[in-house]
Amino acid sequence: IPATPPTFVSDLKNKTVTEGESVTLECHISGHPQPTVTWYREDYKIESSMDFQITFKAGLARLVIREAFAEDSGRFTCTATNKAGSVSTSLEEVSGEPIPPFFIRKPMQFGPAHFECRLTPIGDPTMVVEWLHDGKPLEAANRLRMINEFGYCSLDYGVAYSRDSGVITCRATNKYGTDHTSATLIVKDEKSLVEESQLPEGRRGLQRIEELERMAHEGIYYKNFVRLI
Repeated sequence: IPATPPTFVSDLKNKTVTEGESVTLECHISGHPQPTVTWYREDYKIESSMDFQITFKAGLARLVIREAFAEDSGRFTCTATNKAGSVSTSLEEVSGEPIPPFFIRKPMQFGPAHFECRLTPIGDPTMVVEWLHDGKPLEAANRLRMINEFGYCSLDYGVAYSRDSGVITCRATNKYGTDHTSATLIVKDEKSLVEESQLPEGRRGLQRIEELERMAHEGIYYKNFVRLI
């Protein structure tokens, strides 16, 4: 079979994506013998890595960018080469659209003093997440545990005291802006028994507290509960 130079059956297409999202660039290539494929960002060769996954199977050349950020914007080129020739296709820009933090789920809690919420964009290296009590920053300590991973944010109180009552705020900041979300923690007396309810009306909350107090007197220990307002 005579050698034929590489040909792009389909070219790269320009793309715009939200910052932090995965993006896939692909094109179809024919040619004999099978071409070797090289990817470039501007004039720099891209090597396969955790952040950039390169594959070429059955004529489909693909580059997957695990997370796209604004600094990834630029010209991406795919070059196919065999002994009969070489050909390239480019897209002008892959831009991570800059977005400020946004809480897609507000703090929720059912059980011990534990707050959690969901945040976007995911994987933003400029993102700073803080927890505050009545506007004052909280710091991780023996009885406070904070997690911020892949858009999941949580705050755990190992033990809650009456002085911990107040407005608990999660605040996220990146170079494009700030967002925050809050809930109210009420710790009742030294036993750390609090009401858990999002319903302001009446009897359900009162009956719940009375039930918990009855159980506590009967020797059933409830560490703490949370009311979100």
